[in-house]
Amino acid sequence: MDVAQYESIKTYVGFGEDSAQMLRAFHAVASPHFEGITADFYDTLERHPAARGAIVGGREQVERLKRTLVAWMHSVLLGPHDEAYLAQHARIGRVHVQIGLPQEFMLTAMNRIREQFLAHSQRAHAGSATLQAKSSRAINQVLDLELAIMLDSYRDDLLMLRLTKERQEVAEAVPVFVLALDDNGRIQLWNRALEEATGFPRTEMLGKPGKELVSDAGDRKLPIKSGGHRIARWRAAPGSGGLTYAMGVDVTSEVEMQRRTLRAERLAAVGTLAAGLAHEVRNPLNSATLQLQVLKRRVERGGRDVGTLMPVCEVVLDEIRRLDHLVTDFLAFARPRPLELRPVDPNEVVNSVLTLVRAEAESAGIELQLEQSVGLGVVPAESERLRQVLLNLMRNAIEAMGGHGTLRITTRDPDAEGFVQIEVHDTGPGFPEDAPVFDAFYTTKAAGTGLGLAIVHSIVTDHGGTISVTSEPGNTCFTIRLPTQAG
Repeated sequence: MDVAQYESIKTYVGFGEDSAQMLRAFHAVASPHFEGITADFYDTLERHPAARGAIVGGREQVERLKRTLVAWMHSVLLGPHDEAYLAQHARIGRVHVQIGLPQEFMLTAMNRIREQFLAHSQRAHAGSATLQAKSSRAINQVLDLELAIMLDSYRDDLLMLRLTKERQEVAEAVPVFVLALDDNGRIQLWNRALEEATGFPRTEMLGKPGKELVSDAGDRKLPIKSGGHRIARWRAAPGSGGLTYAMGVDVTSEVEMQRRTLRAERLAAVGTLAAGLAHEVRNPLNSATLQLQVLKRRVERGGRDVGTLMPVCEVVLDEIRRLDHLVTDFLAFARPRPLELRPVDPNEVVNSVLTLVRAEAESAGIELQLEQSVGLGVVPAESERLRQVLLNLMRNAIEAMGGHGTLRITTRDPDAEGFVQIEVHDTGPGFPEDAPVFDAFYTTKAAGTGLGLAIVHSIVTDHGGTISVTSEPGNTCFTIRLPTQAG
């Protein structure tokens, strides 16, 4: 019952300040009899098994309830009958629900107290019919008001209790973890599935802190009483009565399977890298071996002509340099050093790389175009690594266009997710849409190591960004997205 309803009922029964004054005057008459009224009330309950069965806890509990009833009678007569009074007396209906007192006994109990109050009022005002009528009217008004409060609270809380019981029954029936937390994060519901999985009985868990066990959406360790833990995946949502309900499933096996799969994928990736590296290393080694054999035969024949020996030596040196370049790229890809992030202006990095490749582009007949956003700001990055990324992409583009075309670099302001964007466009022949360009050792160049774009992808990812590519003949675009804040 809200305050507006309460005030409406007060008006309906005719309860006003005159009634409150009469009750305060009657309090002096009635209060010496409160103990007797209370004794009569509980004697009557004792004669009704259905009501008596609701009062559990022995003599000490009964004595406590008697003291509560005396305090209630003082409050009913003295008031003040305001908003605080409504909140306090609404709790009485809740108590009746909690102890399981049938609703009909609330009505008969209120009538029992009404009879006692009216009898004492009639005796006190036996010499004045007017005072007797006013006092009786005020008593009836306040007890009708009290009954309305109790019944409204009783109804709401009984519905809530039934709903809670139904939820508990559902929670016990479903084969998933179900728990409920109150506003303080303490456990109010712990279903059978949780008991069986953890070994903790609900009697031990109810009332304990439970917020650390669940999350809005994610995995959490669920302790086991005998030691260790399971992994539970939870979904939580607010419910009625100030409770937060969480449902979870045991994903321990799934998580372990994912770990095994990831371990297997890593081992497979290592195998692929090893096979790729062996293949790439074998080519220059074979070439160098053949040239050394040629050199050996010429020396054995007594060859001393520098003109016939030097070309062979140059080929061997080129192959050794190629091996060194391959090993350097492989180490950069497989064992990158930690980033040293500082505020970096992407436009400045783009301009510095364009300065480096301008001569290469002009000699190859490539036109350079630049479209920069003036409000780009800065990103947390390592400028040398970003230069490496852009230098690789631009040189790849120049080589791909084969002597003519346009290389366009575009920078864009942060998007809704806070990522700036750098685009590298070229007008080369492109490559198939499903080409694994970011995979290690994939290359379309005769002398390439196949690690350049793999390193580019690794650097961008280490910065918390992404790189993607679209390609068709005459239009290839690599798009780099970098966060404006460190992750």
